[in-house]
Amino acid sequence: MSLIDYINKESIMIDVQETEKERLLSKMVERLDGCGLLVSKDDAEHAIIAREQLMSTGVGNGIAIPHAKTDAVKSIVLSVATIKNGINYKSVDKKKVFAVFMLLAPKNSASENLKVLTAIAKILRDNPHFLEKLINAEKPDEIMELIAKEEMKI
Repeated sequence: MSLIDYINKESIMIDVQETEKERLLSKMVERLDGCGLLVSKDDAEHAIIAREQLMSTGVGNGIAIPHAKTDAVKSIVLSVATIKNGINYKSVDKKKVFAVFMLLAPKNSASENLKVLTAIAKILRDNPHFLEKLINAEKPDEIMELIAKEEMKI
């Protein structure tokens, strides 16, 4: 399993110009839907927003990992968005978020879902250089390449 196996390159959003967390999440869900990756856009959006209301998925160090288990997807999907100016996300460290990894997984995929979340955490953990490269990427291909290279290190 590799993270890039779950990412549709067309779902990657570069330098999103958004200032509200809920609107950013909504845009990411819309993009996934536009890529044909969702069974139900409304259910996916509801699942992500409901999960976010439980507790912020802004994990600190400029990163957010919104995630939800939902029947709105048939298989695990992962999307990435970068925000060069950052967004107020109500992160645990109260700092702006610059990169968002959105993960949607079917309800019956708990084990695989956990593996993907763990892999995301491993490539991001204490790695400011990776985040900087991610934020400065100008094309989805660059983001895919950066993630693939970082995964090979772990």
